[in-house]
Amino acid sequence: MQLAVSSRSALPRYQSGDIRYVVSLPDPGTEDDPLPLPTHAKKLLQLRFHDVDDIEMLAPQFRKCRAPQKEHVEAIIKFFTEINQAEANGQDQFAILVHCESGLSRSAASAIIGLTCLGYDAKTAFDIVCEANPHSLPNRRMLRIADSIFQNTHLCQIAEDHRAALFDYAGYEDPVKKLDRDYRASLRFKIDQMIKKTAKFFSRLRGSSGSAARKLPSHAH
Repeated sequence: MQLAVSSRSALPRYQSGDIRYVVSLPDPGTEDDPLPLPTHAKKLLQLRFHDVDDIEMLAPQFRKCRAPQKEHVEAIIKFFTEINQAEANGQDQFAILVHCESGLSRSAASAIIGLTCLGYDAKTAFDIVCEANPHSLPNRRMLRIADSIFQNTHLCQIAEDHRAALFDYAGYEDPVKKLDRDYRASLRFKIDQMIKKTAKFFSRLRGSSGSAARKLPSHAH
């Protein structure tokens, strides 16, 4: 099995290649822009969402973005699981292409998730993708969602450590950290915290009233 992780601009080099499966992750709103996808692909999965992480979703400039959702990650897992089943008894080599806009974040995360589905342990899957392109910054939101589905994979933490090491080596601060600081200093953060505390309070209130209701029949005796 061969795996290629590509940007949109690099797609033409794979167009006439022997690619059997394609995961295509273009930006929303680019539907009218033609994608030079491999012409002989047997199966295609195309999903449209933006490259935003959990922290970026809180920033005003990203509020209108379509973030990766659980159903997107589930679709990727289903796609690679079906590949694994289809190729389980095959002896010939096959190739998978995963692309997004830059080839660094959504596609990298999808490839890591896919390799995990194909039987690689989390760290090996991550290393395969990031050694092929050391500048990869796999989307942590996608990996966090994948962790919640796989359980005990710790893909998001591996991505956090990889990202921190890259920015430390480059000698400048991760811009997402500044977004996080700005958010925590904002009025919106205070409002969000109040909403969470209120929701937690009413959740406990409902739980305690439910417990009381369940005890009523025993008191009746």
